[in-house]
Amino acid sequence: MRSTFDLDDLPLSERYEYWRDVSESLHVPVSVSCEETETFTAKWDGRPLGKLFVGSAFLSEAQRVSRTSYHIDRSAVDPVGIWMPLTGGIHLRQDGKEALIGPGQLAIVDPARPYEELTLRNCNFLWMLVPRKDVVARIGSTQKVTGLAHSVDQPHARLAIEFVRSLSTVWDEFSGPQSEQMAAHVLTLLTLAFNAYSDAPPLTSDTDSSELLLWIRLFIDERVADRSLSAETVAAALGVSTQEVRRLTAQAGPGFHDYVQARRLARCFRILSNPRFAAYSVHDISNLGGWPHIDCFRKAFAAAYGISPDDYRLPKGSTNA
Repeated sequence: MRSTFDLDDLPLSERYEYWRDVSESLHVPVSVSCEETETFTAKWDGRPLGKLFVGSAFLSEAQRVSRTSYHIDRSAVDPVGIWMPLTGGIHLRQDGKEALIGPGQLAIVDPARPYEELTLRNCNFLWMLVPRKDVVARIGSTQKVTGLAHSVDQPHARLAIEFVRSLSTVWDEFSGPQSEQMAAHVLTLLTLAFNAYSDAPPLTSDTDSSELLLWIRLFIDERVADRSLSAETVAAALGVSTQEVRRLTAQAGPGFHDYVQARRLARCFRILSNPRFAAYSVHDISNLGGWPHIDCFRKAFAAAYGISPDDYRLPKGSTNA
């Protein structure tokens, strides 16, 4: 069930005091402070997603957060936090490391040890609370991954960031088994991102096969327009073997080559059907779909849809290639 609150109904002079009282025990026990209390406002929402608790928050003014040994003594088994800014940023310090976490990045905060945060002005961020036992079981010690900015320029982190960002737009729509499944996907993608910094072995057991297949398909879908896309490039990016990539895609139905071709066809079909691309030639569209040769595209399109891409464009008044 979704929970939400904001400070809009309170006088400006009372907003920060109320927020401070709530936020000092909202996720984990902490101390908070803010210099611009007169103009402070905030919004917060949260809901369960399987075994996770997830949501978003907005802070209009900079706020300092500190968790000390005093707080830890009070609550040593609190869930691990994942912060992912959409606007603004969070300056984080933990385990002798510090980083500025901005849009397109995520960070992990372990409340079992002291940390400090400075949330910058107009910061809108996604957050997730993950049961400690699940984190420890998957990556062991968190000390190698705290105090770091995990960014989209790191392939493993990018999968997690983009999945969570997309999921956040619809996570109120999931419940029951679907909610549990989405939480499992999130956990596995985060594990993949954090294992790049740890000594934990890559996840290739049978119980993780469905999640690994999800990573493979996400990677393919994101880069389907890249002509150099291959099982080798996918394997290198995800830290698994080429054989594993081919095996899992084959087990799920079409093999790697057929799956990539099907995704390219679907992409080109959508573009051909979109009036915004009416001025594009069929050759241009085949390039947008990542096809190495126009003849290969024409042949595959005709086999899949029973009409050539050129003829499919004609009724729409589009330019023939």
